[in-house]
Amino acid sequence: MTEEPQSVVYWPRVKEILDNIMERWKERWEREPYPGIHEYYWETAKDLQESVLNGYRSIEPGVAGKDTHLVKSLARGCGTFGKMPLRGPFVSRDEVNEIIVWIDSGMPEGP
Repeated sequence: MTEEPQSVVYWPRVKEILDNIMERWKERWEREPYPGIHEYYWETAKDLQESVLNGYRSIEPGVAGKDTHLVKSLARGCGTFGKMPLRGPFVSRDEVNEIIVWIDSGMPEGP
């Protein structure tokens, strides 16, 4: 049995996933996130591609999506930093997989 290829994921969907998790974070903790600690907001795909998490580029050219610091931070944590956003709620495994597909597809902006 062969695995069906996942459909293409575009930037607006990735932004929706990240914005949604931050809205849920604010609802859970009843406050605004601290910049650089809890925030997983990026306005553009380029902002995300150029961002730094815990001292490492979020997405490095030539690195598979599953091995990027962005995905590691969302899926299991990086180094001494736990899963993000800090203390949850967290993105689902399916949403992490969508982000991986987006990265591995060359981070397309849209159709």
